[in-house]
Amino acid sequence: MNNLNGPDSIKKGDYGYSSETLSKGSSRKSRQGSKKAPKNGGPSPRNNARPTQKDAKKLKNSTIISIILVVIQLALSGYFVYLMMTHKWSYMPNVPDPIFIGISAALVFFLILALILTVGKKRSTKRVGKVVSILVSIALLVCIFVLPFLSLGGKSKVDENPFVVFVSATDTFGDLNKEGNERSDTNILAAVNPKTHTVMMVSVPRDYYIPVIAKSVSINTSLNSDKLTHIGLYGNGQARNNSGQKVGAAGWNYACEVHWDHGKTAIMDSLKKQFKFNVSRDRYHYAQLNFTGFGKLIDELGGIDVDVEKSFSYTTYANYGEDDGKRKKYTFKKGRMEMDGNEALTFARTRKAFADGDLQRNRNQTAVLKGVADKALSPTILLRYNGVMSAVNDCLETDIDASSMALLQSKVSGHSNYDGWKIVSFGVIGESSRQRVLWNGQALSVVLKNDTSVDYGHKLLNKALSGTDSKTLKRLAKQYTNAQGQ
Repeated sequence: MNNLNGPDSIKKGDYGYSSETLSKGSSRKSRQGSKKAPKNGGPSPRNNARPTQKDAKKLKNSTIISIILVVIQLALSGYFVYLMMTHKWSYMPNVPDPIFIGISAALVFFLILALILTVGKKRSTKRVGKVVSILVSIALLVCIFVLPFLSLGGKSKVDENPFVVFVSATDTFGDLNKEGNERSDTNILAAVNPKTHTVMMVSVPRDYYIPVIAKSVSINTSLNSDKLTHIGLYGNGQARNNSGQKVGAAGWNYACEVHWDHGKTAIMDSLKKQFKFNVSRDRYHYAQLNFTGFGKLIDELGGIDVDVEKSFSYTTYANYGEDDGKRKKYTFKKGRMEMDGNEALTFARTRKAFADGDLQRNRNQTAVLKGVADKALSPTILLRYNGVMSAVNDCLETDIDASSMALLQSKVSGHSNYDGWKIVSFGVIGESSRQRVLWNGQALSVVLKNDTSVDYGHKLLNKALSGTDSKTLKRLAKQYTNAQGQ
């Protein structure tokens, strides 16, 4: 070790500790001067000591960690760019070129910056590189996993107070038309009580013949009823003529002669009038699916498990209704069965294979929705997150704010007595008939409502909303079903 002249020189065996090397009489000025390198170019006192083996090991470990973080940043950046290029985002179906180039350039810049800092020789430099990689990676994770979910849905928020969701499925294939009105092939009222972790689902036949409750429909005429599936075409209940002017009930003879504003108000109000469930309008929501997206959603979930009540076989389209000239026969056996999208869709749509047709189909549709709910609430959904979000966006229209739904699930799962949602189902019945419908004035096949059955549904929905536990609801649903001869 080199010796330095002066009272502040480092002595052999002192190992550079300033408390041992400074003389007792050294002043503040002399201490400051001792830190400066000699004019003759010799080594400074601080740099004179060689790095220890322990320091070298720390530097090596720091470099390895920095490299790992940069690799993670690179992988997330690449996946992020891939999502933009392939338009896989539910909330960003098409990224404009300038934005795409700008985001890509920023990702490259931060990647190069982190890499330069990583190969630096100082631990402090590597530390800055780690911070850059971690911050960029967190930002990418938020964009990849959180933003698609937060962008889904509407503005209506849900909380731990009970609410009702009208769940419907349109009889269309391809992309869901979120600006138009569609027939409703599946109609389910779901009373959700987060406090009891219970969902009471009451299914209603698509051809149920009930009065239409809408702005432009008079309730005082002899012909004001229609099939439930048609009421979805009445939108928000406001009719307009070919000039776009609003018209009332006196402005048309049949509903198909006018245009109806987009919405779900007419069918939701018509159902509430029948079942008289006790919730305010701000706690009455909707969720509408279409068949193509529903099948894809089930595939993205990795398939679902469904309880098959009755065995049957049916021959239908092979790919979500795309008629390519090929047909496929599906066989369903009584008991629990794993289904992919095509199988579940066929199972949920089939009615001609049953003597009670639409009624059994309603029960099958409820079973499929149970299977979807079970899979969607399981931890495995995280492994298929982006695919599921994309499929949901393609097939779902809802007024529920998704972020509030996620927050609700987080709160509910934190309850001390939470062991999963308990789903109970019941289907109302009726009698087949032919009646004139409001849509076009023709006599069509309908299902006349059974007042006793509707009252059963009314009681179950309100009991669920008022806090009745799932075991009691299940017992009552079974009792009412048996009373209907099912």
